[in-house]
Amino acid sequence: MASKIRIKKQSFSWINPKLEIRNTGKYGKGFFATENIKKGEIIHIFKGEKISLKEGLKRVLSGKENIDDIFQIGKKTYIDLDYSSRIFNHSCDPNAGIRKKDEMFALENIKKGEEVVYDYSATVAPTKWSMKCKCGSKNCRKILGDISTIPQNQLKKYRSVGSLQNYMVDVLKKIRRDRKGNVILPEYELAAIKKLNQKVKIKI
Repeated sequence: MASKIRIKKQSFSWINPKLEIRNTGKYGKGFFATENIKKGEIIHIFKGEKISLKEGLKRVLSGKENIDDIFQIGKKTYIDLDYSSRIFNHSCDPNAGIRKKDEMFALENIKKGEEVVYDYSATVAPTKWSMKCKCGSKNCRKILGDISTIPQNQLKKYRSVGSLQNYMVDVLKKIRRDRKGNVILPEYELAAIKKLNQKVKIKI
């Protein structure tokens, strides 16, 4: 009888067999539908090594990872994304969303040939992070930030269809703002930003 080979579950992502990697023609590779995908259908389960905020900072500061290669699943918890999980691109008008902890699902019916994209900002708790957006969608925000930068009407839509991670639902309930309407960041986040600013340039 052959011995069983143990495989770490976190090392591999589950991907809907209706997807394949193609060149987007504008920003590298992306995942495209090879068949029609129905609204609500599971598309992908994000996987990677589970790490703390402290470990994530260590990897970014050492140059082992880019800041957008770690995916937040809790207030201080991340996963260092595996290869396939990093292929999905952003759109300000996404056809996919993230629910529970790491489950991507179709926000609408996705037709064969369409690229599957989600809103990066919806997975980032309040912080001082930004990146240029080149999604080219009708409602492109040009500059991406954390969850608090998403237009309220769009965030309301995400809430109504369940397109928010469990931890993010809790985070949104506890967001505090100053008199000018700016989000007041928690101490642990301010400390992390300070460390990052010492080594890498972050646009604020």
